[in-house]
Amino acid sequence: MFESYPEVLSIEDLMKMLRIGRNKAYELVNSGQIPPFLTKPHRILKSKVIAYAEKQADQLMKFD
Repeated sequence: MFESYPEVLSIEDLMKMLRIGRNKAYELVNSGQIPPFLTKPHRILKSKVIAYAEKQADQLMKFD
């Protein structure tokens, strides 16, 4: 699903991957829900984004 993205992502990559806006992307990173690999500029490991997405999907499945 996310094969076309690099292993280390920018905020813009995160926005595209999760189809979210800039404010939400920074909220997720700054809150630690998706921990940054580097800060200023923010860099995020793709594996952390995938783990976050899987966790969100699991939570949605619990309500079905």
